Amino acid sequence: MTYARSYATSRTATKSNRSRRSNKRKIDKMHFRRNSFARKPRNWQRLKNLFLGACFAFTAASVLAGFSLLMVFGYHYLLTIPYFCIKSPEGIKIEGQALSQPAAVLQEMQIKPGVSLLAVQPLKVEKALIQQPWIEHAELTRIWPDRVHLKVREHKPLALVKLDKVYLMDARGILFKALEPHDPHDYPVITGLKEEHFRRVEGNLTPLLARVFDFLELLQDRQNYFNLATVAEINIDSERGITIYPTELNLGVSIGFQGHSQKLANLQKVMPHLKQSGDLSSIEKIDLNFPQRVLVSRRH
Repeated sequence: MTYARSYATSRTATKSNRSRRSNKRKIDKMHFRRNSFARKPRNWQRLKNLFLGACFAFTAASVLAGFSLLMVFGYHYLLTIPYFCIKSPEGIKIEGQALSQPAAVLQEMQIKPGVSLLAVQPLKVEKALIQQPWIEHAELTRIWPDRVHLKVREHKPLALVKLDKVYLMDARGILFKALEPHDPHDYPVITGLKEEHFRRVEGNLTPLLARVFDFLELLQDRQNYFNLATVAEINIDSERGITIYPTELNLGVSIGFQGHSQKLANLQKVMPHLKQSGDLSSIEKIDLNFPQRVLVSRRH
């Protein structure tokens, strides 16, 4: 019975509390409008960070400028130290010079006694040297503390090529210089070619010029009866092939594009008979394009 009364009393109290809560007046939530004229607080932290960043940047720039200025003064000071200066003309050694004039370029580039090696710029000097037509490659080395060594490689002429002018051609097929009166000219003259035949495709010789070089390689052998020293002219025809003009014959010898070695050997065999038979000036043409035969045509 006691448990029942306690339970009933508890339920009665709970209902009473609920009744009190429901009788309270409900108050609506109030909304306040901000004052647009109120002063906004300053972001002092942001201003502080900006100020510190500006100070750091200014300090870094000042240190960098001071370091750069120190390097400039240090470099100019080193340029004046006699220890690194070229003492005499013997301190400038040139190797490989034959027809070129690299000394004039060195003088123009202010590489002379009294100049510091620190002021010498090898790449710039090498670029100026290869502008000379005869110089194919140049390499300048500074030998510390007071010497320089220049090594040049010149173009080696192989033949003369007649286009609009007469040019010197090297062993790579490069027309490196127009012929001048003081240049060496004791080379065979190649005729019949055009400028387009010297335009390389992906670094390779044109087919016609490649055939010409195959023949020139044969003529470079001095042991052959006909070589670069005994042939005055080499005429190139894209259809008929190669015709040579030996110095002792003063006439054209047609040899085509193939079998040059055998054809020249056949001609060498008949040369003594041609000399014994009489006047060589009566021969009009020699044709070697027939297998195992030498066709000799005489003037009537």
